[in-house]
Amino acid sequence: MRKTLTRTIDLYKESYSGHPKEIWILAILTFINRFGTMVFPFLTVYLTTVLGFSLEVAGIIASAFGIGSLIGSYAGGRLSDRVGPNPVILVSFIFSGLLFIALQWATTFWSLFILILAASTFGEAYRPAVTTAIGQYVPKHETGRSVALIRLAINLGMTAAPALGGFIAVSVGYAGLFWLDGITCLLAALYLGVISIRMKKRNPSKAAAPDIPEEEVEAVAPFRNPQYLIYLLATLAMSFAFMQWFYSVPVFIKDEWGFDERYIGVLMALNCVLIVLIEMPAIHAIEKQNKVRNFVVVGLILIGLCYLPFLMEGGLFWCLVSVLLFSLGEILYLPFNSSIAINMSPPKRRGDYMAWYWMTWSVSKILAPTLGLGFIGFFGYEWFWVVLGVLTAISLWMHIKVL
Repeated sequence: MRKTLTRTIDLYKESYSGHPKEIWILAILTFINRFGTMVFPFLTVYLTTVLGFSLEVAGIIASAFGIGSLIGSYAGGRLSDRVGPNPVILVSFIFSGLLFIALQWATTFWSLFILILAASTFGEAYRPAVTTAIGQYVPKHETGRSVALIRLAINLGMTAAPALGGFIAVSVGYAGLFWLDGITCLLAALYLGVISIRMKKRNPSKAAAPDIPEEEVEAVAPFRNPQYLIYLLATLAMSFAFMQWFYSVPVFIKDEWGFDERYIGVLMALNCVLIVLIEMPAIHAIEKQNKVRNFVVVGLILIGLCYLPFLMEGGLFWCLVSVLLFSLGEILYLPFNSSIAINMSPPKRRGDYMAWYWMTWSVSKILAPTLGLGFIGFFGYEWFWVVLGVLTAISLWMHIKVL
């Protein structure tokens, strides 16, 4: 027992040590920014219960987030290759913060759609910039650990945010959520502005270079790389199922099982707590044992299974089972999903490759609310949970072909 505890403590220490200072700065920025995502888990709830839109219309409005994400991902990745990731991150924080504050006064279909589109365009430019920076600062065999650290920052920010956001939505109103989202983005911009002079771009290490000669890879654009395209399609299938946790599940839990925003927030926070406690040492141990492929498969299976408890009779127990399966699947899959994409990209076109990677997630954000909530409106929740399991199985097959 004592030896096991000692090994666990040592594993925790190893997983947090040795990160370049630039990665820690990115993690701090991410934490500040992601604390201001309180409104995201409640977006469809806000649109349907507060503003009175139908499920179908709410899905169309929420898809504006995905369209803006698509535009922002492409622009953020391309600009990261040209001006560097830090200026992209700074502009992203400033404008998304201001637009989040403005969202509280939007009540019509088009005002909501346009403001969500603009906020997402600037906000999502952050993602390819950060992953481009990771590829510059760390070698290939450590990218999973660095992605896990960034995700740790995301989940630390989101651990308190959904729970606090649920109570704010009930007691103060949704306007408070929009103010907090905007202010935290602006705080992240202020922090980056203060320390940017210390963030000097580090040359990519040799270990971070791809295994094939750089001049051969540079001539290949992302859309002409067959292996990379298959990987993006596999990611798209998985991400559609993954995103339903944030679009369809909150509405289902409230409308079908009768739990209000406080319970939804606590479940989201529990997901973040599990990630904070488990992900870093787990990813470090998996990379040390060189078993990435095996655990990617396990993670995909768990994500596919996490929606099946919603076929049972309503109850808090099945909510907890679902969040446990979802969290473990996310822990084992998502860090490697990003790190594999980073490692498949050539250094001088990394921003371009990361743009395509995050554009894939953006397409999912467009399709997930529109097709997901639309399907539920026509066929009901039961069939939808089964379809998500099948879709994850297809993604699993495609991943096995590529990895």
